[in-house]
Amino acid sequence: SLPNNATFFLTYVALKFFVGYGLELSRIVPLIIYHLKRKYLCKTQAELKEAWSPGDLGYATRFPGDMLIITIVLCYSVIAPIIVPFGVLYFGLGWLVLRNQVLKVYVPSYESYGRMWPHMHTRILAALLLYQVTMFGYFGVKKFYYVPILIPLPILSLIFAFVCKKKFYHFFQATALEVACREMKETPNMELVFRSFIPPSLSAEKSDDDQFEDAKSQVSRAASFV
Repeated sequence: SLPNNATFFLTYVALKFFVGYGLELSRIVPLIIYHLKRKYLCKTQAELKEAWSPGDLGYATRFPGDMLIITIVLCYSVIAPIIVPFGVLYFGLGWLVLRNQVLKVYVPSYESYGRMWPHMHTRILAALLLYQVTMFGYFGVKKFYYVPILIPLPILSLIFAFVCKKKFYHFFQATALEVACREMKETPNMELVFRSFIPPSLSAEKSDDDQFEDAKSQVSRAASFV
């Protein structure tokens, strides 16, 4: 028999991939929001076009939910192992659905070139450590006499996290050369770039404010002569 709290989280994970991905594919909620904006808020064609735009994936609201699911599945895999197939279905179906949505529906608003991955990797390792602590506690309550054999697991996880941080994380701090060497879509105006580094006092061309001050001084001198 399953514990009561395990049943709740099992139902939660099942609803997340059955209902959540169904709504993601159908996009009923964005369609309703679009029609409400079209009827009450949008006045011009530009506003209609902006309301119809799907936007980006919404990483700030989507990935915390995925991190919660992976934490729940790992921790409750000891208490109720039947939750593991539901977790596999959640991430497997999510890979298929979100891959299609990212390639064919959403429009990215920025490109970070993988800088988000170290943060996700750190949180996945934190979920793994929490799972190992939960496993120690559950096996201890069940009086499993071979619990000391599992003590090296969190130590190995911490060593793995330290090695990944020292060896791989710094590659995500700067843009890769393969990306940086690509041709730019627009060639910058090199004359404007050159002038931007010249101090105003050394510039041969006067700005509008300087011309206004010169004209004002000439008018004042003419008035004094009169």
